[in-house]
Amino acid sequence: MACDQTSPNVNAPDAAADLPVVVDAPTDDGVLPDVGADAGPPPFDAGPPPTCEGEALVRPIATATAGYSDGEIAGLVPYRGGFLALWREGALRGAGGVDGAVPGRDQITLLAVDPNGAPQREPAVVRSTAGTRIDLSTPTLTRAGEGALVLYRESVGFPGDADFTTRVMSAPIDASGAALGAMPLLPNYSDPIAAGLSSGVTLGLSARVVEVLDGGAVVASPGAFRVRPSGELASAAIDVTAFIPASAENVVLRPSGDAAAAIYKRGSDVYVVRFDPGGLIDSAGPRVTRNLLLPNIDDAAPLAEGVILVWSEELNGQSVVSAAVLGLDGSLRARQVIERFVGDLPAVSIVPSHGGATALWLRGGLVRGATVQPDGVVRTPFDGPRIAEAAGRVVAVGSGRRLSAAVQTGPRGRRGVAFTRFCIPLP
Repeated sequence: MACDQTSPNVNAPDAAADLPVVVDAPTDDGVLPDVGADAGPPPFDAGPPPTCEGEALVRPIATATAGYSDGEIAGLVPYRGGFLALWREGALRGAGGVDGAVPGRDQITLLAVDPNGAPQREPAVVRSTAGTRIDLSTPTLTRAGEGALVLYRESVGFPGDADFTTRVMSAPIDASGAALGAMPLLPNYSDPIAAGLSSGVTLGLSARVVEVLDGGAVVASPGAFRVRPSGELASAAIDVTAFIPASAENVVLRPSGDAAAAIYKRGSDVYVVRFDPGGLIDSAGPRVTRNLLLPNIDDAAPLAEGVILVWSEELNGQSVVSAAVLGLDGSLRARQVIERFVGDLPAVSIVPSHGGATALWLRGGLVRGATVQPDGVVRTPFDGPRIAEAAGRVVAVGSGRRLSAAVQTGPRGRRGVAFTRFCIPLP
């Protein structure tokens, strides 16, 4: 699942199979026979554009913690008129030092800001593993009732070590933005991903470590689980291997209306698995689009009208940012190159917004964006704010034409976090 970093061998399709094939629901291979593509996308009308007032702004909201060299923005959610941002910092441990032999030590920090990026409270350390042999995964952050919820994996050692352990932890955030302390959630499970449901419950996906083979290879079984705002399990983890196998790559789990959807690639195909508002897999089963041959999935936005995927790849010495739009039945509506440029390959994110969903990426220190409509039309890319020494992924929340985002800044060893707010230009 999400922790599977291997890529299966993919045979090039023959000339008669170069168009995506849409399939409907599970059989022996997890899907039913082809039911054909739809007749084409329905006309899309976003309606009149909402107002978006105020100047674009950029404000630093955190600086590097001493002893940590790198990091990542792990989440951003609306909260009490402002936002909560989650930041994970990491550093290599010294050989034979007090931290032991595990290669990394980590710290997860919660930042609370108002709509203009001004601090609402002091940064709160959710978990720090300095002085221990514990390693942390990339955490997740979801809205949960009146508060929020952080999920992450903590482990000791490596698969195959005599003392290897791994488990998913939860850390509830109360209505005041205070971290209430972490608690064990799922023993023997690995890196979780999560989405908040409208009920306040958080839906999570994680791989259970079934067996560790010689050489440290792991046999994993993906499971879905639900967590209450208190951080306690609402239901035991359910095996979902039939819908999201261990060989799934680039698994993305995102809210979708009152519910959620998981999107992943497997070989040359893309799968969409929808969950209902209760966190159960939709009885319609997965939709599969064959032969898309995506290099990877950076992010996805499941909408009422379909699903929009975004990714980047290097082609002929250029960084290429692209998008694909899938219909509700899995049919391919469009596959578009958004932008080509010479520069570092960016991580691409996408967030629902007016007009469909807006893809965001960094080009140098400049935030770039483009709105992708559910009918496959890509609006003209635009410039967002310029953020000095911006790096990594733009993690954003959309509301109408307004985008609010957190971005990591600074060189390695002096990382920080900046908050930015800006408007999507009128078409």
